[in-house]
Amino acid sequence: MKNCLIWVFISILSVQAFPQQTVEMTWHNAADIGIGGKGWPNSETKTPFDRLPSKAQKPVSKELWERSINSAGLSVTFSTDASRIDVRWRLRHPSISTPVLSASSVAGMDLYVREGGRWTWAAVKPPNMTRPAGSPVGTPHVTEVAFVQSLSKAQREFRLYLPLYNGVDRVEIGIPKGAEIKAVPASTGKPVVIYGSSIIQGFGASRAGMNVGSILGRRLNREVINLGFSGLCKMEPELADLLAELDPALFVIDCLPNMTAEEITQRTVSFVKKIRSVRPNTPILMVEHPNYAHTSWDVEARESIKEKNAAFLQQFNRLQKDRVTGLHYFKGDHSFGDGDGTLDGVHPTDLGYTYYANVLEPAIRPLLGNSK
Repeated sequence: MKNCLIWVFISILSVQAFPQQTVEMTWHNAADIGIGGKGWPNSETKTPFDRLPSKAQKPVSKELWERSINSAGLSVTFSTDASRIDVRWRLRHPSISTPVLSASSVAGMDLYVREGGRWTWAAVKPPNMTRPAGSPVGTPHVTEVAFVQSLSKAQREFRLYLPLYNGVDRVEIGIPKGAEIKAVPASTGKPVVIYGSSIIQGFGASRAGMNVGSILGRRLNREVINLGFSGLCKMEPELADLLAELDPALFVIDCLPNMTAEEITQRTVSFVKKIRSVRPNTPILMVEHPNYAHTSWDVEARESIKEKNAAFLQQFNRLQKDRVTGLHYFKGDHSFGDGDGTLDGVHPTDLGYTYYANVLEPAIRPLLGNSK
């Protein structure tokens, strides 16, 4: 008993002699630094973290509008000499995970650092898993957490990717008082716009920076605008109108997983022609349905994909016959590698997204040319 009291006394003295150091932080609004991966300026969106302009809310479906509030593909790029970086963010929806996707994927933040001209993963943090005591059910979560600490004194460039399947209405970056933070200008080249399904939005990625658009953005040193809408990419005319407002280096259309062969036949030509009428010189890459892992034994799935791709190719050939220029076709065979590259045979894992980027990159690079 005596020894225990002595140990407690020594412990108390130790705490008093060596108090835990606190770091005074200054907080910077990410919206003021600049949000990358947006197609429309802040003046046209309801919040700085929305993927579609506010005027789109009426013409698109309620479900698509709600999906567009997910911040998939959005990021904040900045440079700092800070020894520590904290992030504070408030989610727009109380849901922070699903039976399939982790909280880090749905509502977490993902940080990369650029050194030696190469982007390297730095840290990922999930959202706060509990609501503040006494707050009503449905209250959005607020998270404040240190991402990296004990950095040596140097100016570094960082990129923070926002959640894939939740939205945010405020993001702040904290650095120790006295350190500096600066916005990093976007690439001088025009962005790439990818319009697609859940595969483009990032379903199955373990963290926000591992969707295929973000991987390609780091590799190409170019902004990629992620217009992936899970289950809702169907080449509607309203979306053609919206895409035509953008002025990218390249449009990538990757919708087939969400469409029937009949819809592909009915909508492809008018969708592409609408974009081409406004953007006569912008290349358009038309992407086939990927060959899912289970098609090796699932005859019905294999025939469905075969039918969709045949319809898509037929419409591509029709566009060519109609002298629509600047179109390019991407075959969907083995886009995700084998079955080990998927979460469920359909949606890629991080490995599958890497496979997909590996095959898309050589198809995209020649189409960018010297676009500025």
